[in-house]
Amino acid sequence: MPHLRSILPRGRRRGAVAVLVAVCLTVLMGVVALSIDGGLLLQERRRAQATADAAALAAADDLFKNYNTNLGKDPSGSAAASARTVAKANGYSNDGTTSVVTVNIPPTSGNFAGQDGAAEVIVQYNHKRYFSSVFGSSDLPVKARAVARARWTTLKNGIIVLDRSTKGALTIGGNGTIKVQGAPVIVNSSNSTAALTLNGSNAVLSAPEIDIVGGYALNGGATGNNLDGTVDTGVRPVPDPLRYLPAPDKNSLPTGIITSASQPGGGKLYTLTPGVYKGGLSFSSQDSVVMQPGIYYMDAGGFSFSGQGSLTAAGVMIYNDPTANSQQVSITGQGNVTLSPPISGTYKGISIFQNRNANVNLTITGNGKFNITGTIYAADASASISGNGDVSLGSQYISRLLAVNGNGGFNITWNTSPLPSDRVLGLVE
Repeated sequence: MPHLRSILPRGRRRGAVAVLVAVCLTVLMGVVALSIDGGLLLQERRRAQATADAAALAAADDLFKNYNTNLGKDPSGSAAASARTVAKANGYSNDGTTSVVTVNIPPTSGNFAGQDGAAEVIVQYNHKRYFSSVFGSSDLPVKARAVARARWTTLKNGIIVLDRSTKGALTIGGNGTIKVQGAPVIVNSSNSTAALTLNGSNAVLSAPEIDIVGGYALNGGATGNNLDGTVDTGVRPVPDPLRYLPAPDKNSLPTGIITSASQPGGGKLYTLTPGVYKGGLSFSSQDSVVMQPGIYYMDAGGFSFSGQGSLTAAGVMIYNDPTANSQQVSITGQGNVTLSPPISGTYKGISIFQNRNANVNLTITGNGKFNITGTIYAADASASISGNGDVSLGSQYISRLLAVNGNGGFNITWNTSPLPSDRVLGLVE
């Protein structure tokens, strides 16, 4: 046995182990390189994508702010500069070596190539190698791309009641039927039993869709048949879609002018020019009023129209800036009322706009001779509307609370042409 052990090939066995170790080390180095360098590359890719997204949104926001002047183009380069500023703040300085930030307005690739109003941002970071340097010496490029745009979209909502918790945030009573045509009714209140309340067997709400965050209550003989449309409860609340809309600057508006003349049969005919009206306006009895197109700023005092006269206001927005609860917007009466909003500009589609921090009530009571179109907007107020006969009382209502009554049918008719638009800013690629 000793003789046999002495002739075994001991030297060759030690060489085989060395080769095996060398091969294993190479594989281990590859695994380490893949794990560490790969993980760092993945982390950098996420950071680059987040930066590209934010930079594209910043550019699109700038394009939108200047859209009326530049129509979605970037002649001064301010939108591209906004994108590069955001990228630099996130560590991509665009030095041409470590990082490269490319901004294309309009995009040069993808589904939005050549489209004004869109911005494309490509972020490249040249990542240094660590363990993977055993496979090469050049930097590893990490790229991310994003495209964003901002655009106007029409608000397809007939009624939005903004209050988040009140019982009876939308209350409908009386013997009338309110018909919201072409758009849903949205009630943001989370009250589980009665965010929407119908009182009486003849109180009817008709709409294609009725969305309620909380629940609804049917009182006084009302049944499920009094809700004409698809009813969904437990939906998510919607934000105020006109929260972006600035209040008119009264200092930039002229002082409104009123001229008057006697009318046959009694009362006066008042002709008004747009502008600021200190102390508001009030008309009653047989007075007839013609409001020329433009913005009417009620600097305290409110706006009141009642009686048997007529109100003609085409292309008009009434802005109410009250200082007391009595300074309401109140349009009632038995005469002819025609109110339509501006068809262009900042306040396109807005017929009545109350200071969004004012909780002064707003009242519209119409008869068969009323024809009101456009949006009625009072974000922190309770609005009260009622109708007698087949009457049009606006295209859209947005208020904190809403109470509806009446003895006949009246309509809120959603229509894209007279309504304001909401800004939609987002990533599209």
